[in-house]
Amino acid sequence: MGKLQDEPIPSPNPATPVGESPSSINLNSHSGPSLNSTERYFDDDPTELHADDLPPLYSDLEQGPSEPINPLIPPGTNALKVRPFLQDKNKGIEYYLDHRLDTNPEFLAEHLAHLAVIPPRPHVHIRGVHSEQVRKSDGKSERREIVDFNLQIELTHLLYEDIQAQRPFLRENTTAGNFEKVRRGTVFPTRAPGFGGAGVAEEGTPSVEEWCSRYCKSRAGLKNFSFERQVEGWDFDLLRGKLETLLRSTNYRGRLTVEFPVLNARVEIYNDCLTNRWRLTKWIEMIFVFTLMFVFTWPWLLLRTARWETVNARWHLSAVDTVGRKKYANLSEEQWYNMWARPIQKAALERRQGTLDQGDLNRAGLTPDPQGGFASAVQAGVDAMGVVNRSFGWGGDS
Repeated sequence: MGKLQDEPIPSPNPATPVGESPSSINLNSHSGPSLNSTERYFDDDPTELHADDLPPLYSDLEQGPSEPINPLIPPGTNALKVRPFLQDKNKGIEYYLDHRLDTNPEFLAEHLAHLAVIPPRPHVHIRGVHSEQVRKSDGKSERREIVDFNLQIELTHLLYEDIQAQRPFLRENTTAGNFEKVRRGTVFPTRAPGFGGAGVAEEGTPSVEEWCSRYCKSRAGLKNFSFERQVEGWDFDLLRGKLETLLRSTNYRGRLTVEFPVLNARVEIYNDCLTNRWRLTKWIEMIFVFTLMFVFTWPWLLLRTARWETVNARWHLSAVDTVGRKKYANLSEEQWYNMWARPIQKAALERRQGTLDQGDLNRAGLTPDPQGGFASAVQAGVDAMGVVNRSFGWGGDS
C-alpha cells in the first residue's frame, strides 16, 4: 500500500486508531513537516524481492525423512542402505532383514564395513543392593531387595584420540581364528576344519569377504550372520577390584556388583523370510509365550538356524607399539580411576541412581560456598550423612 496522494483535510478532532482509546495515544509523539497524523498508520511499499532472496518452495525440498547425524561417525561416511528391521534398546542389538544381504556378498561386506565405523558404547555399571524384612498389610512379612545406589558412567569417548575430529584410536575388522570355537555356518560352536573341527582342512584364515560369500551361498532355510563390536585394551578386572575396594572403604555391607556392559555392540542379520519376520515380531513372540508354544518352536528354531559368528570389529582403548610400550587412546585405568574415585564414592553415599557425567566431576572439585547459602547447608547435610554411613556401616541386610 503506497502513500496517500491527496493532502488530508485538517480536522479539529483527529480520528483515533481502531481499537485504541484516546487516552492510549502517545502524548510525546508529534508529526514533522513530512509526516501527518494519518500517514503514520500506513506502510511504505516494500522493496521488490529478487528470486534469490525468497525462501525455497516446499516442493523444492527433498522428500522423505532425513538421516540423523551421528557426531561420532567421521564426516563423509555414507549412510546405511538398509534400515534396521528391529532395534532392542534394552540389549543394544540391531536386527536386519533384507534380501540383498542374503544374496549379494559385496553388498553384505559393504554393510559390515559401515557397521564397523559405528562405535560401541562401553559403560561402567556399579550397583549396590541389600534385603530388608518388610511387613505387609495382612500381617505377613517378606524380604524385599532395596537398591542402595545404581550408577553408570560412559566410556565411549575414551575410544577416540581426537573425538572432535571423530578420529578413533585404533579400530580393526577381524575374523575368527582357526582355533576359536565359534559358529561357522553351524548350529553349535566349532573350530575350523583341520584344527579340531570336522571337514577338510583349509589353508589360512578366511577373510571378511570370504565369510560373506559363504553366507550368501548357503542354502540353509534359516540363517543368521552376527557382527559384534568388541572393546579391548583395558584391564577391567583390575579396575573392578579398585572400584570394589573404594566402595567397601565406606563400610558398605550390601551386595556390590561392578560390571562393564557394552551397548550398541551386537548386530544380527537374518535371511529375509516369513519365519524370521515372525520370530522378530514382538506381538507374535508374546502369543507363543502366553500359549506355551515356545516350548516347541524355540528348540526347532535353534536347531534349524545356521549361524555365522566369524566377523567382529575391535575398538582398542590402548595398543602396544613396536618397542613394547603401551599407548593409551585417552586415559589409562589408573588415570580414569583417580579422576572418578571421588565422584563415585560421593554418589554412592548419596544413594544416587542414574548416570554420572561431567557435572559430577565439576561438583566433586568445588569448594564450599563461603557465603553459607542454602546449597551449602544441603551439601553439609549430605556430607554429614556420608560420615555417619562410614562410621556405622550402611547397606547391610536387615
